[in-house]
Amino acid sequence: MIILLIWLGVLVAVITLYFRRLYSSFSRHGVKHIRPVPLLGNMAKVVLRAEHTSDELTKVYNEFPEEIRFVGRYEFTKELIVVRDLELVKKITVKDFEHFLDHRPLLGNGNSYFSRNLFSLTGQEWKDMRSTLSPAFTSSKMRLMVPFMVEVGDQMMRSLHRIIKESKNGSVDLDCKDLTARYANDVIASCAFGLKVDSHNDKNNSFYALGKETSTLNFAKIIKSFLFAIVTDIKIGFSYGVIKERIQESGTRNNGKPRVEEYY
Repeated sequence: MIILLIWLGVLVAVITLYFRRLYSSFSRHGVKHIRPVPLLGNMAKVVLRAEHTSDELTKVYNEFPEEIRFVGRYEFTKELIVVRDLELVKKITVKDFEHFLDHRPLLGNGNSYFSRNLFSLTGQEWKDMRSTLSPAFTSSKMRLMVPFMVEVGDQMMRSLHRIIKESKNGSVDLDCKDLTARYANDVIASCAFGLKVDSHNDKNNSFYALGKETSTLNFAKIIKSFLFAIVTDIKIGFSYGVIKERIQESGTRNNGKPRVEEYY
């Protein structure tokens, strides 16, 4: 029993020293920061759903005097720097950008689909992909997408007129977040995939339902994001299926909607 207690004490001491060392990195380098919580860092209220991530970042940003050019924050056990000085931001994003081009990893390398997107790539791969995608987002190419955005908007308006007419009192209560999310979903489906999706009338279509599931955070997904596993295999399979179906479809019929790759 005594040996067990000794080992338990040693384990507690090791864990305590580990976290003390981990969360003292900013102090050792003289970087101002908010005192973290072991394991959760500055994310405790975010994990408990008591505070939104944007509010937590705003609090960290405004916690210190204006003359402080940058401050530190702990996202769980990872150290991050919040830059507050405009000139320093310009140096990072323009003058010295070649040293800061990599995004932090959001997905594990084992994710064969989503880990290959622009925001997950690093180094030369990122540069090559950016060069490939950039031509699709010139002003002239963006104008080609406007008619499809208008079409989705007209589709939404017809749905609203129908709902108001069916209410028989000339008005109806709407969830604006849901309304705009469905509009954005249909625009992405139309412009990026060349698919016609009517999320206002077909409330439970798979494109919208799985997109919403992917983008909605809950406690379980926050934990999964900590383990770099926020996207499940079913979403990967769905996205692959949509892309594969769209490629096969393009060879058999033309609905007049260009896909993203056709904007290059």
